Amino acid sequence: MSHQHFGFWQNKHRLTSLVVGVVFLITAVPAFAQFKPRDRKPASDNTRPGGSRGCSASGIPLTQLAPQTFIGKSASTRPMLAWYMSSSQNARFQLYEFDSPNTVKKIGQVKEIPTTVGINKLKLPLEYPELTVGKTYLWQIAIDCENDTIIRRAEFTVINPQSLAKNRFTSIPESINYYAENELWYEALEEALKATGNSKLGQTGATLVKELAQSEMLIGDDVDKKNIQRRIEYLQKIASEKI
Repeated sequence: MSHQHFGFWQNKHRLTSLVVGVVFLITAVPAFAQFKPRDRKPASDNTRPGGSRGCSASGIPLTQLAPQTFIGKSASTRPMLAWYMSSSQNARFQLYEFDSPNTVKKIGQVKEIPTTVGINKLKLPLEYPELTVGKTYLWQIAIDCENDTIIRRAEFTVINPQSLAKNRFTSIPESINYYAENELWYEALEEALKATGNSKLGQTGATLVKELAQSEMLIGDDVDKKNIQRRIEYLQKIASEKI
């Protein structure tokens, strides 16, 4: 084989390998499915958006990283809950179950939680009973600041995990993709945060939070709409700074 022919064959082989490698990467890494919930049932009056005040040295008050204007979904009886804090102080967690569309009952006791600046996570502790499929719950985070108590609430329904495909995910992006497609915010964010540390969102988590901001609905009176718009802006800021 001549040197010229060998060089042509070698370059062709490299080009073929490169094309195969690119095709493999495209097929191996699923495209990130945006969180665009189709079923956005408005939350109850128990979860009215709060104002902007609240220990916000960074300009961002206590912010739950979960649907607030509509009822979210989870397929877990012990979901992971997350929120943003701009200060390091204790927060109080409380869980409620809906007895009717507008009345709730307390589940377990108030839990005091030390927090850090940035993203805080709480897997539903074992001292609380497992949640019930088909029930709707309200989770609450409260902090004390300047002689005032700041409270944030979000609602979610536990769906039957049997309704989901028995997927065995080969990567975190694949699992996030699946949960986002199925409107399971809590599972999607939990998976995204597995790849990060130090109370940070990371790129994938930031993308999810941007999608959450876009999914919130401007509902209620003018005061509600103003507070919701502020919350959307806070979510966008948290996402853009990946804080």
